Amino acid sequence: MALAFSAFSQQKMLLSLNDALHLAQTQSLQSFLAKHTYLVGYWQYKSFQADYLPALTFNSQLISYDNANQLRYNSVTNTEDFIRTETLNSSASLVLLQNVGLTGGTFYVQSDLDRTQNLGDNSYTQFASRPFRIGYQQKLFGYNQFKWERKTEPERYELAMRQYLQDVEQNNGMACDYFFNLAMAEINLEMAAFNYHHTDTLLQLAHQRFNLGTIQKEELLELELSLNNASIRLKEARMQYRKNKEQFITFLRLPTGVEVEILLPDALNMAIPEAKALDLALERNAYMVEQQLQLIGARRNVAQTRAENRFQANLNVSYGINRIDGYYDYTNNAAVDGDIAGVYSSPFDDYQTLGVDVSIPILDWGRRKGRYQMAKSQQEVTRIGVEQAAVNFQQEVITKVLEFNLQYDKVQAAAKSDTLAMDSYQLTSLRFIRGNADVLKLTSSQTNKDNARLQYIRALYQFWSDYYTVRELTLYNFKTNSTLEEDFDEMLGEF
Repeated sequence: MALAFSAFSQQKMLLSLNDALHLAQTQSLQSFLAKHTYLVGYWQYKSFQADYLPALTFNSQLISYDNANQLRYNSVTNTEDFIRTETLNSSASLVLLQNVGLTGGTFYVQSDLDRTQNLGDNSYTQFASRPFRIGYQQKLFGYNQFKWERKTEPERYELAMRQYLQDVEQNNGMACDYFFNLAMAEINLEMAAFNYHHTDTLLQLAHQRFNLGTIQKEELLELELSLNNASIRLKEARMQYRKNKEQFITFLRLPTGVEVEILLPDALNMAIPEAKALDLALERNAYMVEQQLQLIGARRNVAQTRAENRFQANLNVSYGINRIDGYYDYTNNAAVDGDIAGVYSSPFDDYQTLGVDVSIPILDWGRRKGRYQMAKSQQEVTRIGVEQAAVNFQQEVITKVLEFNLQYDKVQAAAKSDTLAMDSYQLTSLRFIRGNADVLKLTSSQTNKDNARLQYIRALYQFWSDYYTVRELTLYNFKTNSTLEEDFDEMLGEF
């Protein structure tokens, strides 16, 4: 629906429920909030995927100047002496990392280059390089964070997608609320205006009949009271209509000066199969994904506390080559400057590291065991809670479907009551004009007419509210018999 809103700023805008839903999905603040909430989940998932791709990092200490007394070993006197040093240092490194999800370890390849310029009387420059160093880091018998992230993060992204679809349906439900609140306020204003003018007309006729002596003074006073009450209700209806209209316009972000007229929808003569709705809700609802994440999280906590409760070891092994160039020739008492090309030419020296750190729990007064048992108990609590939540959720879905399936008949009954009450009021008004009905009967008939009208609008409102609630629970369009989907790639292109 394409609307040039500026053209409607001083005109009346006719809106159906579908129009209101379309505007809510395209320009309400809630729709933007739903999209950006999904984007948070999307980028979190992309960040998780990036953790399993090679990561290349450049680190550098551009310049470091040091002029101080340093404790150095004196090979001539075989002592450690404080020696005044003045150096200018620079370094750079390039690191390539690759996480291994299966084992929880990390492969790395690193290349380093260092430059040190010794200042002072015997100034010379040294270069040192490690052209490459290949290594692997691994926690032995420990908690594998990567393994559990590969279980949780795809589920979290699935939750973000389903939650977005439910947020859209929740936004539809809010649009439905504002739409019918304005519809009831609009109809209530129409009824209040009609009752006021009709009562005023009847009061003028009553004055004529009073002058003719066909009605009593108390009947005339009762009609005057009805007119005064009708005037109060008309003012209240105008205020309520203005309030509901402003809320509706604000929610849909329409121009402030636009006049809105509501076009009421009809109820759909349809029934939703309970079993189908239940299967769809269990399969597609975000709540079920959230419950699954709770179970995974509880199992992860047990695995982590179990790993921390036993022998732990960290392995770090690497192999590489290195080379230095530049030195002070004590034999000739002369400084020899190094060259950057010299540290990247043969011969190279081997560079090897091997480290194994171990941690063995000996005495902790049962703290680790207690944490493990607590995690196991929490896992059982979570499992029971998820099972109970699933039962409650199924009951909620069935209840909502049953309520919706009954609502169409309620709408039809309310529509019939509305017609009958209007016909009765018209007949009572005619009888009052002819002198065959009193004011009390007329007032009662008018109240029944208004209540029946509002009851019909409420029944229609409840029908559509229940319909979009069922859609939110099942993520399914029962009018078209199709699942609710979203082109997330196209939506991402908007940002």
